[in-house]
Amino acid sequence: MEKITCIVTTYKRPISILQRAINSIVNQTYPNLELIVVNDAPQLTELVEEIRVLLDKYDDSISIKYLVQPNNGGACKARNTGIEHAKGKYVAFLDDDDEWLPNKLEKQYNLICKEEAALVYCSHYEINRDGAKKLVKEELAREGNHTDEFERLLLANFVGSTSYPLLRLEAVKSVGGFDLNLKSSQDHDLWLRLAEKYPIVYCNEPLVNYYYSEESISSNIDNKLQGFEYLLDKYKEFYYSNNKTYNYRLNYIAYCCLKSRHYKSFIYFTLQAVRVKIFSKYNFMTFIKLKNKARSQF
Repeated sequence: MEKITCIVTTYKRPISILQRAINSIVNQTYPNLELIVVNDAPQLTELVEEIRVLLDKYDDSISIKYLVQPNNGGACKARNTGIEHAKGKYVAFLDDDDEWLPNKLEKQYNLICKEEAALVYCSHYEINRDGAKKLVKEELAREGNHTDEFERLLLANFVGSTSYPLLRLEAVKSVGGFDLNLKSSQDHDLWLRLAEKYPIVYCNEPLVNYYYSEESISSNIDNKLQGFEYLLDKYKEFYYSNNKTYNYRLNYIAYCCLKSRHYKSFIYFTLQAVRVKIFSKYNFMTFIKLKNKARSQF
């Protein structure tokens, strides 16, 4: 079995939460692992040492490299640092407040080898602050090896968070890693660049616990909008050539803005979507999603 590099980036996270994430890596059924922990809060010298002490406890069970960034540069810069030091053929990222199920990497490794893919993603469980668990499967996720995943990723990020996929390290390096010009949607952008060149496939099993909280979601709507606008401009030739795809994407962004209670942007992107394609079922996307969400709560 080829080595998998597991990269955990951490920033001001309580040590007990970080330990939960690391334990979920150490307890993987896949045996050939290395762990790289990248600390993006060098100014917190006490926490820097607390993490070092924590990692020393695992020395006998897994190969560990602890890196402290010279300055706070954000999660994606820290992930790129981890990529630079990775020795595995494959790489998987874990946010410091998430948790992998024990068979995550084994399941994804078997599939990434079978399909000769660059990326294998999965469904996940969402756990709220009260501990309630909900199975989440993205609407656009589908099994099998398809040739149009790039085009479908232009609609929405159905791969999801960086905690979900297993990736072929050589492929990630070939497309340049995470783009630091984005203030959000960096994961979506990387998945797009990978899908444009390589196969990506779906493991239809929940393999990650995603801990949902207000702190987990970026509250900076300006950063979210910058990411949305950046990708719309970056892939504008694809959007302009297919008004159905463009209309869907604009409606999806509008829905995201509404969830963030940014009503001005919701109205703006909704109107943009209608201008692109006035007679489109996707113009009712927000209404349908809100209706389905209300039903699921009963």
